[in-house]
Amino acid sequence: NMEKQLDLIGIGECLVEFSDIGSGQYQIGYSGDVLNALSAAGRLGLSTGLISAIGDDPFTSGLRHILELEHIDLSHVPVLDGKPNGIYFLSIDAMSLPTFHFLRKNSAAREMFNCQSLSSLIEYVRSARALLFSSIPLAVIKDRDKLFELLRAVKGETIIAFDLNIRRVLWGDLNELVALLAQLAPLLDVLFITNEDDTILFGSRHTADALADYTQRGFRQVIIRRGGAPTLVHSDGENFEVPVPHVQNIVDTTGAGDAFDAGYIAAMLRHHASYECAAMGNATAAVSLESRGGRAVGLTVDRVEKLYRPLVKWGTFHVPTRR
Repeated sequence: NMEKQLDLIGIGECLVEFSDIGSGQYQIGYSGDVLNALSAAGRLGLSTGLISAIGDDPFTSGLRHILELEHIDLSHVPVLDGKPNGIYFLSIDAMSLPTFHFLRKNSAAREMFNCQSLSSLIEYVRSARALLFSSIPLAVIKDRDKLFELLRAVKGETIIAFDLNIRRVLWGDLNELVALLAQLAPLLDVLFITNEDDTILFGSRHTADALADYTQRGFRQVIIRRGGAPTLVHSDGENFEVPVPHVQNIVDTTGAGDAFDAGYIAAMLRHHASYECAAMGNATAAVSLESRGGRAVGLTVDRVEKLYRPLVKWGTFHVPTRR
C-alpha cells in the first residue's frame, strides 16, 4: 500500500469569474466546483491537490495566486502555452437568481488528461486518501477514457467520490450522462446528488424512488441533498435522513454543495459512520452559506463544530492541526 501524501485530490476546471456589480462594471474572481471543494477541505484541515491544466492568459497569475493561497498542491496542474482559461459572466436577474454565460470551449482544462502522462496521474491519485470529481470534467475533458482508466487503476486504494453536479449547457444529450452512470457505478465509493440534479436527469419523482433507483444502478453509498430539507442517505443497505442545521443569515448559496462534499469526505477520512459524515457535510454547507463566493472563506472548524454537534448527539469531530 502506497504511502499517502495527501488527504484529497480533486479533478476539474478552475474558472475566471466576472461578476456583474452594476453600472457596467464586473469584479474578477476565481471559481469552479473543484476549487470550492478543495478550499473548504483545506479549512477543515485536509491536505489537498488538484489535477487540471490552466491557461496562459492575463488571468493565470491571479488564478495561481488563489490556488496557492488555498495551499492546494499544483504539481499536476501545468500551464499550457497559448490556451485560455475558462471564463464565465455572472449576473443576478430580477428574481435574484444567478444567470451564467460561459466562454470555455477551447480552455486549457480540456487538455488536462492529454498533456500529462496517465501513469504519473495514477501514481499521484494513489498517493491520496480520497479523490473527488464531478460531471463537469466528464463533459469538458478531451480524453474521457483516460479518466476512466485512472479510476479503474486506483479503485480500492483511494476512496472515489463523485458529485453529479449537472451543468445542463455542457451536455448536448443527457442520455450520454445517464450511460456514463452505468460505467461509474462499480467504481465509486460515494455518489453525491441534489434533488435538482436528479430532476434534470430523470424528471420529477419522489426522493425515496430516486434513492432506490441509484442503488439498483449499483451505487453503494448515495447522498441526496435537498436544500433545507433533511439529507437522504443510502449506505450499507440502509436508508436514513440526516437533519440540516437552520441558517439565520444566508448570504450566498454558491459552493454550498462543494462545501458539503468536503465535510462529508473529511469525516469519512476520520472513519466516522455515514450518518456523521452527512451531518458533517450539512454543517459545513450551512457555514458556507454565511460567506460570499464559492470558496467558503468564512469557514472555520469551530463554526462547523457548533452546527455539527446538535445534529449528532454523540462524539466530536476531531481535526488535525493545519499543516
